[in-house]
Amino acid sequence: MKISTRIHITRLVLALTFLLAFPSSAAIVYSPQPDLMDAGAIAALKVDLNASRRYSETYNLGATGLRGWIYIDSDNASQQGLITAKSRQILVTVAEAPGSAVLAVDDLILGAMAASSGEVPEFNSDCRKALGVAIGEAEKTGAGTLRVKRWRAGVKTDVNIPMIIMGDYTSTAPYSCPKSALILANARTKLVSQLLADPDFLTNSYGGAIKGLALLAGVAPGDADYAAVQARLQSYARALTPADLTLGDCDTWNWGYIGIFLSEYYLRSVADGVPDASVLSGINKYTVGLAKAQSKYGTFGHGGAEKHADGSLHGSISWYGPVNSAGTPANIAIIMGKKVLVASGGAVDPEIDPAIERGSDFLAYYVNKGGIPYGEQEPVSDSHTSNGKDPMCAVLFGLQANRSVEAEYFARMSVAGCVGNQGGHTGQGFSYLWGAIGANMGGPTAIAKFMENLRWQMDLKRRTDGSFAYEGKEQYGGGSTADGTYLGESRYEDMNSTAVYVLSYSIPLQRLYITGRNAIAANTLSAAKVANAIAAATFKLDCVAFTVPQLMTALSEYDPVVRLDAATQLASPLRTLTTAEVNTLIALITNGTMSSDANVRMSVCQTLGIRQTTAALTALGQRLSDSDLWVRGQAGKALKNFGAAASPQ
Repeated sequence: MKISTRIHITRLVLALTFLLAFPSSAAIVYSPQPDLMDAGAIAALKVDLNASRRYSETYNLGATGLRGWIYIDSDNASQQGLITAKSRQILVTVAEAPGSAVLAVDDLILGAMAASSGEVPEFNSDCRKALGVAIGEAEKTGAGTLRVKRWRAGVKTDVNIPMIIMGDYTSTAPYSCPKSALILANARTKLVSQLLADPDFLTNSYGGAIKGLALLAGVAPGDADYAAVQARLQSYARALTPADLTLGDCDTWNWGYIGIFLSEYYLRSVADGVPDASVLSGINKYTVGLAKAQSKYGTFGHGGAEKHADGSLHGSISWYGPVNSAGTPANIAIIMGKKVLVASGGAVDPEIDPAIERGSDFLAYYVNKGGIPYGEQEPVSDSHTSNGKDPMCAVLFGLQANRSVEAEYFARMSVAGCVGNQGGHTGQGFSYLWGAIGANMGGPTAIAKFMENLRWQMDLKRRTDGSFAYEGKEQYGGGSTADGTYLGESRYEDMNSTAVYVLSYSIPLQRLYITGRNAIAANTLSAAKVANAIAAATFKLDCVAFTVPQLMTALSEYDPVVRLDAATQLASPLRTLTTAEVNTLIALITNGTMSSDANVRMSVCQTLGIRQTTAALTALGQRLSDSDLWVRGQAGKALKNFGAAASPQ
């Protein structure tokens, strides 16, 4: 079953809306933050035309049986993790056990802590994050109690919610972490129960393939129902082999994920000692089909490329253009398909190797420039992860022995995305899916530091039955359940949210290539590189307090987002640079005195272009002939800011 025409059209409309609205982020206008303790404020929130449109977008409140509405500040960049930074109150919208014993719909949560007694302080920071941290603390040991400050009809009372003891995260989590292992076991049990109860749980769409990957990754010999799960996966994999694949019908979203699943399934069957050769034909068809459908630039759209006028393959992507969120998994599928063909002794079609090179070269272009964009656009220069596309690339290059530079770059970008996973076009499903997997391509330390920054968020999404809720709307926002209940279905399109987190928490098992099996040791990031990536995650906020010398030093940073943030901060109207400091910047891009570091030259061009320093015009003109492509590009962009004054250059 291909992705429906409705979804294709919806994505087209959303994409056009996004591109037309850019850079207004989400084009959503919020009322000022209400104080819900004011008389009539809760009722007004529910009926206000502006707020009620988003009232159903709530947040899961951990394994408490509760969901709640939390104020979203649209002026804050969700990429910096500030989406609810100004919130101090949580309005309960769903109350089920165990929280329903002490909280009801329309109660407010004003504070939280891990304790069974004592005064609960009111929130003085992001209440969503503070609650997530408190839940993690309450699940550690002892009484297992989450104590919250409840407001009900004008009266504040401290009440207790019993929590299941899960233990504490280790510093190496999810590796060597009993709590992570327990979370995986509970989520796996939920996923398996859904599989065994629903004959249609696995479908031949990208959502079915993702669920299949999660079951392959998380269910191992010795687990309950392992044999039953393997039997279902075998039937599913064998049923995916098409009679034929018509090039004109290329369905990139589905073909890519199905190709990845089939390849991982076969390689897993070999490792488990029961090779299933019956799926080799299907793997070959999807691998060759995707290779032939790829454009001459290595890209894919929602579908494949047009043919050239002479009927040959690999023209351009028609009408809509490239869609990297779909195309990158398709390129991963080609790489994985070749692994299978080589491992099985099968013939490697002559279309496959050139396709791997084309796809890899296209995505490698963005190394040291920024994140992967929507299609064939400039790099994403103001944030990390690109809604999962940078982590996708970390996997794509991490699977190739000859792409260590690219593998390092995208693994570091993935780690730096630990605070940027809540923003994304059409929602954040692919960010949640690929984030941890991409960070893990940098090794155990990389994934540990990545997930350390997301523990509060993942503890909030986890529910009482071990399942996970999906949260996210266009660009950013909360979520909902299908029937409005606490445990109701919660997913991103056809992507099961619990399957997403089974993949994340199953990384230590390394049963799949995409979760670290046979990882290339040379791609493991050092502790220093991981620390640098973590610092890059919040640099935009941190650098406001930096001195001018500190910012000038940051112009040479590895991370291009950091370099742009430093350049932007140096160019801020709030910054006063001395004549000597300006002259130092100009000298760094002037022939004869210029910096030998291309990163510095790029960043200085950005700084002087934003500042519109007329004394820099000659030096910027010189950089139009720089030996580095991206320095030339930044010099050109900088000169554009000067208008007619730059004409002589």
